[in-house]
Amino acid sequence: MAPPEGGAPGVPAAGVDARLYDEVQRFYARQVQLLGDGDVDRWALTFAEDAVFEQEAPPEKVFAGNAPPVRRGRAEIAAAARGAVAERAAAGRVRRYLIGMLTVRRLPDGALTTRYCAVLVQTPPGGRAALHLSTTGRDLLVRHGDRWLVRHRINSHDSEAGSHTGLGQQKEKPWPI
Repeated sequence: MAPPEGGAPGVPAAGVDARLYDEVQRFYARQVQLLGDGDVDRWALTFAEDAVFEQEAPPEKVFAGNAPPVRRGRAEIAAAARGAVAERAAAGRVRRYLIGMLTVRRLPDGALTTRYCAVLVQTPPGGRAALHLSTTGRDLLVRHGDRWLVRHRINSHDSEAGSHTGLGQQKEKPWPI
């Protein structure tokens, strides 16, 4: 029996075999480990040069709180992340990103759309780990040689009124392709 359109969490969608699904999971595992380890330069290389990164989030939760909610281009995305990582490092906080409930759909041109949930856990110096944030991510991934790159990311914080996953849950926006 074929999985439902778009696939159920943990189940590859029609047009996505188990090998490709595993490849996408490994892509995300590497990406969040790079960011969690503070390796912003290598993390930024997982985005296309012309990538767009949108956050549906309260201002204090947009990277370091001083970045615009929409960043265009790898350099702008990296600059915002670099500020957030530096701020956490200066405070001695450790942040880990846990991604799950991934669905993957192949587009006719070979690109992929993904949807996933992410939980961010933060630990202060000498303190206990605590839930920092719960989000839903939607990406457009494009093939570049033998690897995937994020062309467009929409990250919706579950606590944000008006986000497609947050308070008042609006209907999910169509992809801006």
